[in-house]
Amino acid sequence: MKTRAIILKKQNTNEYDQLVGCYTQELGKMTALAKSILKKNSIQAMHLDLFNLVEFELVNGNSFPIITGAQVENTHLKLKSSIQNISAAFAIGDYIDKIVFDYLRDDELWEFLINVLKKLDSDDNDIGKTLKDNQEKLLKILGYHTEIKNQTTVLDLNYVFEQIAGRPLKSIKFFHRAQSMLI
Repeated sequence: MKTRAIILKKQNTNEYDQLVGCYTQELGKMTALAKSILKKNSIQAMHLDLFNLVEFELVNGNSFPIITGAQVENTHLKLKSSIQNISAAFAIGDYIDKIVFDYLRDDELWEFLINVLKKLDSDDNDIGKTLKDNQEKLLKILGYHTEIKNQTTVLDLNYVFEQIAGRPLKSIKFFHRAQSMLI
């Protein structure tokens, strides 16, 4: 099966393989296996970088689908060149990873992710405001949105996401550390 995906997380497994957590256009959130990606001569490694928009094929594997033929569409280089922007991307990716169920396709969530990464990849950002606005949008898309007052802060929204996830989220601490580096 061929699909487009945004890479949200990666975890080493076996000697040369990685489990790739992604949100796909066709299948929703899922984990797939990238075989031999940690070898020096792996061509797929550069395509399956965090927050890349990629197109790949999946074949059935024993435990996880296996990624074959990955091709990058957008690397979001500006996003990756700023610690503040990448910290916001990690927060959004972490929310999706911890809250969204596997294999539930959601076209609105797919478009949301594409737009958030596009916004974080642009030059004109107030990252705190961008994250807050997108936290509110994500809550609404996921069906958790209640009336949020204008005075609600990123800290308040982080607490909401941690309550939904049922545990503290390390990406939130990373975001706040990155923001404090601006001062």
